Amino acid sequence: MTPVPNVSVIIVNYNTLHVLQPCLDSIEAQTHDVDYEVIVVDNGSTDGSAEALSTDHRITFLPTGENLGFGKGNNYGLKHARGRYIFFLNSDTLLRNNAIKMLYDFACQYDGRLGALGCVLEDRQGTPIHSYGPFPKMRDDINHLLITPLKKALHCYHPHPTVLPDTWMKVDYVTGADLFVGRDVLDRCGAFHPAFFMYSEETEMELRFHKAGYDNILLRGPRIVHLEGEGGKTGKQSQFLRDCLRQQKSQYIYFKLSSPRWKYYLYRIVHPLLRQTLWFNPHVSLTDKWTMMKQLFVRTNT
Repeated sequence: MTPVPNVSVIIVNYNTLHVLQPCLDSIEAQTHDVDYEVIVVDNGSTDGSAEALSTDHRITFLPTGENLGFGKGNNYGLKHARGRYIFFLNSDTLLRNNAIKMLYDFACQYDGRLGALGCVLEDRQGTPIHSYGPFPKMRDDINHLLITPLKKALHCYHPHPTVLPDTWMKVDYVTGADLFVGRDVLDRCGAFHPAFFMYSEETEMELRFHKAGYDNILLRGPRIVHLEGEGGKTGKQSQFLRDCLRQQKSQYIYFKLSSPRWKYYLYRIVHPLLRQTLWFNPHVSLTDKWTMMKQLFVRTNT
């Protein structure tokens, strides 16, 4: 009988074979002294992923036949996972040390109710990059659109410095590139909400953990490189527009799920009119700006 692994690593792939293979190699090379399995969910890739991954005996390969998005893809992998802990890992990451073991040991020894656990992510040069953040608030978003540009124009804008832990610290949410979560927490609070396609889904899930009394933790020690932007973005204007629209729609879904309805609907009216990045970006044509504006007013289904 196959033993139950301590950790199930779930990776969602969509046309990222060029970064996924080094990611899998780094997991194999760096991970030891902990039982684990690797599950790769393929969201209908067309880059040869199916042919390459279906014969990789290091992983359980789960083709979906369509692009389910990030959250739904992870939920699909979760149905097949057997581990006590689930490690949601981006395909555009590289493990630089025995990170999975370190995360597992911390989770087992944590004296409290542990929700999501993540580490201080790095770029290729080893410099810390975006790894956590505060739960989004509507007033902060409006302030960002109105007050921040004014402060920048007056040269009096001073962003808050990023604080990193010496060992670990509690945070609102850790980024979705590396999410280590106990299966029992997911069973109690639910995994990724199906309303999201991409962006903000990890934040909404970790908000549910927080409301249920769990601690979301950022850990120093595990070393994981996040190759932001190398996973599959083309850099074309059409891709930029799709990403902007997806991010904004996901933010709307987040606020709809987490805020009073009256506040959400007021925000939906005011926010598109204030979004200066849409109107004043010189790389976006007037036609595309108008198209995006109309889509931002479309009703968000949840």
